[in-house]
Amino acid sequence: MAREEIVDRYSRLARAAMTGQSVTGRDSASFDGGCFGAAGYEDTAALPDGALRASLGCGNPVAVADLHEGDVVLDLGSGGGIDVLLSARRVGPTGKVYGLDASPDMLSLARDNAAQAGVTNAEFLHGTIEHVPLPGRTVDVVISNCVINLSDDKAATLAEAFRVLRPGGRFGVSDVVTDDSVPDQDLRCRTEARIGCTAGSLTVTEYRTLLLNAGFTGITITPTADHGDGVHSAIVKAVKPPVAPGFEIRPMRAEDADQVLNVYQLGLDTGHASFETTAPAWETFSSARLRHLRYVVADTRTSRVVAWVAASRVSARPVYAGVVEHSIYVHPDYGSRGLGRALLNAFVAASEDAGVWTIQSGVFPENTASLALHQAAGFRVLGTRERIGCHHGVWRDVLMIERRSPAV
Repeated sequence: MAREEIVDRYSRLARAAMTGQSVTGRDSASFDGGCFGAAGYEDTAALPDGALRASLGCGNPVAVADLHEGDVVLDLGSGGGIDVLLSARRVGPTGKVYGLDASPDMLSLARDNAAQAGVTNAEFLHGTIEHVPLPGRTVDVVISNCVINLSDDKAATLAEAFRVLRPGGRFGVSDVVTDDSVPDQDLRCRTEARIGCTAGSLTVTEYRTLLLNAGFTGITITPTADHGDGVHSAIVKAVKPPVAPGFEIRPMRAEDADQVLNVYQLGLDTGHASFETTAPAWETFSSARLRHLRYVVADTRTSRVVAWVAASRVSARPVYAGVVEHSIYVHPDYGSRGLGRALLNAFVAASEDAGVWTIQSGVFPENTASLALHQAAGFRVLGTRERIGCHHGVWRDVLMIERRSPAV
């Protein structure tokens, strides 16, 4: 179903709710079974009837979003505003909640509901979830209730959620997901249509991969209701990696090439980072490293890349599928700010989300700062490879380090 059709459909539902009708975006059996709508909430006292009538979600993201006093929240696809109103209670007068919806009628309904509820710390925005009309690093929490599955560009939606979140921000949504292995695709499609998932749901693995590609870590996808044929409602949670104020950890991009290689060269120039002496061309650098599991720290005031981390496979053999070797470099002008530790912690979390069970590397014994950084992140020294290579005319030892995941 095209976006225009979806907007028109939900606009008609909003107009019905305005006239006092109870509306559903799905078949009545799903609602009667308590899978969708206001039945998913326990704290609806004092909410306007219009918000309850237009509740079309598949869960209660507010209950799992870990909202705090003073948080700034964005609800993707806010509909009649029930999750905005509930969030506004949680964040209190020092917080704020944005509701974003593509339907002008839904926005009118939501604004009326907010006025009836006396909510003054909410603002409703017109726009699409693929192009959020807010600046980057604006909100603390992104929530959504059974809306991301309606997007025809889910990668863009998740990338936008990452963009608008502040470092350390949380992503907590209710959505529809599908088992990775569903034998009958026709049955799956019919079930998705029955519950209103008109654009098709992501499988659990697809959802996790898109979240990783967007830059999220700490990903959990927990089924909450079984709709049959491998289709489930689920709570999806993730985190934008935390880092010191004024910086952001995000996936490495091709346009970062010159800055990444500059930081690389500055590290090589110290004589304690690698046996290499000259940073390679970008094509060589990129082809030797995994497309995922590469991140940078960027100065948010200048967009300058000041640190990076990336991983390479140690072997193409299937038995080593979860074993990688990594490198991490921090610009010498940006040391002692905790950037390396934050970046390495984010990399470790992302590697576990990606199913990596062992991260390994080699460190010169003289590079005590790197050794301390890695030990703080759970790496251990396995041993010393003595006089393994000649560097600037000196035969040098290398400490072999690794981190074994306790989770994977």
